[in-house]
Amino acid sequence: MPKKSHIIGGVIIVLAMAMAMYSFKSTLTPYVTVGEAKASKRPVQVAGIAVRGTERYDLKTNNFLFTLREDGGAEMVVEYDGPRPGNFDDATKVVAVGKYEPTKQVFTAKELLVKCPTKYEGRVKGE
Repeated sequence: MPKKSHIIGGVIIVLAMAMAMYSFKSTLTPYVTVGEAKASKRPVQVAGIAVRGTERYDLKTNNFLFTLREDGGAEMVVEYDGPRPGNFDDATKVVAVGKYEPTKQVFTAKELLVKCPTKYEGRVKGE
């Protein structure tokens, strides 16, 4: 028969694991489509390309705006309260992390991830 202390210890371990899994799940930011981002109340990630000619950066307010187009063709305006990424013009893909603000009709990004081609791509392809 198991000791009372073993049972209590097992219960504590199970509760700690459950709490850790719950807190980990709540910190995950899923990738979604533009439509899903507009409907979501939680922070999400949306990937796409920046539509050329839509970028506007206000140096005084440190505010960057651009239109993001996903693979399916849907678009939304992204507002980033921060500096324009230096490699933004070379980006092959942009991931915006944040929430859609329906009153402003803008996706407010707290983070921008910019993917650019690397200088090693030619070597990988054997060129």
